[in-house]
Amino acid sequence: MSFKDKYRRFRQWQRQPFDYHDSHDHHGCCNCGAESDNNYCPRCGQKAAYGPITWHSVWQGVMDVWGVGTRSLPYTLWQLLWRPGYLIRDYISGKRQVSFPPVKMLVIMAVLIVLMYSLLGFGFEASFDDEESHNAVQGFLQGDFYNWMERHIEWAVLTVFSLFIVPVWFLFRSAPRLPRHTLPQGFFIQVFIGVQYLLYMMLVTLVFSMIPQISGSGDEVAGFMTMVVLPLMLWCDYKQLFGYGWWGTLWRIIVALLLAVTVAKILIHFGGACYGLFVGDGSMGFRYLLGGSDHLVLMWLLLEVILLINTKPWREGVSWYKFLTRPLLAVAVLSLTAIACNLYGIENSIVNLTESMQEMFLP
Repeated sequence: MSFKDKYRRFRQWQRQPFDYHDSHDHHGCCNCGAESDNNYCPRCGQKAAYGPITWHSVWQGVMDVWGVGTRSLPYTLWQLLWRPGYLIRDYISGKRQVSFPPVKMLVIMAVLIVLMYSLLGFGFEASFDDEESHNAVQGFLQGDFYNWMERHIEWAVLTVFSLFIVPVWFLFRSAPRLPRHTLPQGFFIQVFIGVQYLLYMMLVTLVFSMIPQISGSGDEVAGFMTMVVLPLMLWCDYKQLFGYGWWGTLWRIIVALLLAVTVAKILIHFGGACYGLFVGDGSMGFRYLLGGSDHLVLMWLLLEVILLINTKPWREGVSWYKFLTRPLLAVAVLSLTAIACNLYGIENSIVNLTESMQEMFLP
C-alpha cells in the first residue's frame, strides 16, 4: 500500500472511526430470554455476545471500579492525539457513548500529571518583581494564587481555558461545520482541549526528563507548551472542529488569544479595584478601575473589528460611514482612556497586552 493510500485511510478514520453494525443473528438473551437479533437485548440491555469469563474480563472488572471500563479512557486519549477536533464535534453533536466523560477525564489527567511531577521531581518557581512586592493584589497573584494553581492543576487548566469560551463562541459562530454553537457546548470544547493540553504536557515532560540540562524544571516544560505546543494544538483542533481553512483558523486563534488575555486582565483589574475599595485604599482602587476600563474598551474595539470582518457589510453596498461608525467610536474612547492612563502613570491596555503576549510566547 502506498503512502498516499495510507494517508487517505487515516483521513477516513479521522472523520469516522466507528463502524456500527448489528449481529443479524437471531438469538435468545441468556439473562431474560427475550428473542432479538440486535447487539443488545431490547428488554434488559445485556450484551448479546457475552462470551466466557477470561483474564480480559478480570481486567475489565478492575477498570470498571475506576470508571474507565465501558468507555475507554486510553482510547479517548488516543483519539485526542490523532483526531481531536473530530472527537470534540462528535461529542457535542450527540455521539457520547464512545467518549469518556470529559470533566472526569480532566480530573484523572490532573491527578496523573501531579503524580508524574512528584516522581520525576519537576517543580515550578514563581517569579516576583521587587517593584510590585508592596502591591497586595500582585502579591496574591504571584504567591498564594500561583501556589493554589500548582496544587490544583485541573482547576487551573479549566480556569485558563474557560477564558476562551466567549472569544471562541464569538469568532467561530458562523463556522461551516459547527454553526451557531452554544456557550455550554463551548465549555465542553474547552474541557476536551484542556485534557489534550495535559496529555501533551505529560508527553513533553517525559521527553524533557531525559535531557539532563533541564531535568527537574517545570518552567521549561511550561514555556515549551505555551510557545510551541499550545498554538499548534489549537490550530489543528479548531480546523478539524469548525471547518475553516488554515489561514481562516489561524487569524481567529490569534485574535482569540488576544481576547482571552484581555478578559483575564479585565478580571484582574476589576478584582484589584474591588480589593482597593474593600481595604480603603482609594488610590489603588482608582488605578485598577482605570486600567480595567481601558482593557474593557480595547476588548470592545477587538469585537467590533471581528464583527466587521465576519459580516463584511461593504459587500452588501452599505456606506462606509455606517459600518465604521462604531469601530471609530471605540478607537476614540480607547485613545481617551489611554491618555488618562498615561497621565496617572498606568500602563495602557495596548502596551500591557503586548508585553503579556511577549512574556507568553517570546520569553
